[in-house]
Amino acid sequence: MNPNERELVQRILKGDSAAFQDFYNTHKKALIRACWYFLGNDGEVEDMVQETFIKALRNLEKFRYECSLGTWLNHIAVNLCRDHLEKKKRTLPFSVDFFSTHPSREQASPYPEEALQMLREEIKNLEGKEKELITLREIKGLSYEAIANKLKMPVGSVTSGLFRARQKLIEKVREKLPKGWEETSL
Repeated sequence: MNPNERELVQRILKGDSAAFQDFYNTHKKALIRACWYFLGNDGEVEDMVQETFIKALRNLEKFRYECSLGTWLNHIAVNLCRDHLEKKKRTLPFSVDFFSTHPSREQASPYPEEALQMLREEIKNLEGKEKELITLREIKGLSYEAIANKLKMPVGSVTSGLFRARQKLIEKVREKLPKGWEETSL
């Protein structure tokens, strides 16, 4: 443990705003990188960084000096990001616009709940790049750019791959729906 970090913690606990500003400026960039790795979304990253500092300040008096402040903050950030992704996955298994209210001009009514359940099952049955792309975008919520960086492929390939995977999923679900569901779901 760096003796300067121990002194910095003590100063922050005494209410020294300059000490907190130093703490914030020293660790902000590393936390942005850590959160970006998990979330890939600028708005969510900013929120998680702020949440990390808030949680750290609330628990700073419990800090045991067993590791550096940077390591401790990173641990907090990673846990917050994982919790956020888990919560997001439980509440919304795919993006809101994945199935819009009226997916096409030919289709006059929205998809029934059974179709959404079928969609979840079909996502599990995907393989290879399609599964990886859908999982990263629709379940983990990564941006196209973050997916491109993670998979080391051009953004255009991510876009077209996601389009094809989504179309495949929609068609598989439509094939399983009973004939005439559009009329009965109004």
